Amino acid sequence: MSRKKLLIRQQAFPLMFVCLLATMMFTTQCTKDNGTGTVTIQLDHSVAGAPLELDQLKYTSQAGHTYSVVNLKYYMSEIRLTDKNGFNVSRGNINLFDIQDPSSARIELTQIPDGDYTHLSFVFGLNEIINVDGGLPNTVENINMEWPIPGDQGYHYMKFEGRYDSLNTGTIRSFNIHTGATKGNQNYLEFTLAIPTLALRDNNWTIQLNMDLNEWLQNPTTFDFVGQELIMMNQAAQEIIKANGASVFSITSVKKT
Repeated sequence: MSRKKLLIRQQAFPLMFVCLLATMMFTTQCTKDNGTGTVTIQLDHSVAGAPLELDQLKYTSQAGHTYSVVNLKYYMSEIRLTDKNGFNVSRGNINLFDIQDPSSARIELTQIPDGDYTHLSFVFGLNEIINVDGGLPNTVENINMEWPIPGDQGYHYMKFEGRYDSLNTGTIRSFNIHTGATKGNQNYLEFTLAIPTLALRDNNWTIQLNMDLNEWLQNPTTFDFVGQELIMMNQAAQEIIKANGASVFSITSVKKT
């Protein structure tokens, strides 16, 4: 080997060592920075700002009826977090909340990459791709949410059921606000809510998400139970509930856990 080639190799070795060292440091730093955590969504429910109590004929609708809540079930789907750079993280969750099952009020989004998250988005109900016959696993819970109207498909978005005293006359009637794709109309809602602060750094956070049931019955349109105790085939009533739903959800707390 010529002295010239040997000299080139001797000079190249330190440079290769420096490059290798830099690569190792970069890889280690990336591994350290790219941690993950869990974001838990805790669902809460209220009526006009007060915690929901079942079977209590004490709430007042904007139409003037005293009412109670006896049952509440609904789907949330397409849940995603958006960071400050506009990057979306979704885990494909489809969650069925059942007021009788406290565990269903907790939605865990796992393996979320570290980042500063600014928005929570989700679909209330199911979109037209999912909301077809057999679109969900054939569980008892999903079967009980199937939409039974001939000619329609899929599942209820929500079952909000209760009783009301018609204008406080002592006449107690039942109401069933069942929402879904009535006559093929897509009545699901899409929400994007701002998150005050969520700096995920290889840790866990909890978002308290509250539904105020009174908002389904007001703002912008007063919903009257009278003549609308059953709304499954009533698209006009479905549209009122959908429009009122825009103000139903709010984030009440974001904290590291």
